[in-house]
Amino acid sequence: MAARLPSVPDVPTTTTPERPTTRPASRTPGSRDGAGLLRIGLHLLLAALPLLAISAHVFGVITMQASAAMLVIPLATAVVALTVLAPHAGDRVVADGMLWGVVGCAIYDGFRLTTVHVFGWWADFIPIMGTWITGDPQDLTAGAVVGYLWRYIGDGGGIGITFFALASAVGLQRCSRRTAVLAAVAFSVFPVWAGLIGTVALAERGQTMMFPLTWVTLTLSLVGHLIFGFVMGLGFHRSRAVRESWPWVPLTGELPAARPALPAPRAPHTPPAGQSLDPDTWELWRRQLEANALETSTRGRRAHGVR
Repeated sequence: MAARLPSVPDVPTTTTPERPTTRPASRTPGSRDGAGLLRIGLHLLLAALPLLAISAHVFGVITMQASAAMLVIPLATAVVALTVLAPHAGDRVVADGMLWGVVGCAIYDGFRLTTVHVFGWWADFIPIMGTWITGDPQDLTAGAVVGYLWRYIGDGGGIGITFFALASAVGLQRCSRRTAVLAAVAFSVFPVWAGLIGTVALAERGQTMMFPLTWVTLTLSLVGHLIFGFVMGLGFHRSRAVRESWPWVPLTGELPAARPALPAPRAPHTPPAGQSLDPDTWELWRRQLEANALETSTRGRRAHGVR
């Protein structure tokens, strides 16, 4: 007598076509609402102020201590409160831009501080810049803390916000990673690096207050900005916010609609989720399938013989 096969749950021998799944359609950009544009304008103004404050201080227009107290800090407080109390779709793009600007600045500083403290090729003027805000030129420790906070959040974050907003406005999110990176690198060179070198070169006390212009400092500062732009471009390309949350139609036209995702291929005689069955269950299923086929064939021959 043939051994009785252990019973297993009935499993269909063919697969049932699955309903294709589609990605959620990207958010259709809305109209150019005045309140939203005003919000982005405030973000861009706040993003530009930290860098402009440095240039204004070096040129002797207004001290950083005064501009920080009267302009940067009050506007930053107002923008943060507005973002928390009345969120807007574009705020996600701003947040991503600030994040990647800070990350790019940190990686840039990994290179810059190595050339400062390991090789001694130039000096670190950030602590001195911080004393322009604190008002105490003797306390370089406090100057370093304030200066680096200003550098990362104000300068790096501000540049990131500006690039993400402008790039989203012109539709760079539809371009390839190479294009996004090249655009970010170009933006980091001009106007960012060019503005820095212009301030140092044109201000009467620029080289005394910041750093002397030599081929070494020019090269190192340029390489640092290239690193910063490269990281920022990668961040822009990876950002979901610039593809899903920018609330306006780019100046170059509508973004292409997302294509529906195709269902995953499956072998024609594989049971649902069969590939994830453990070996013992898979073998039982296969033997049961063969037994069912044999029984069906035997019944067919018997019925044919009766006739």
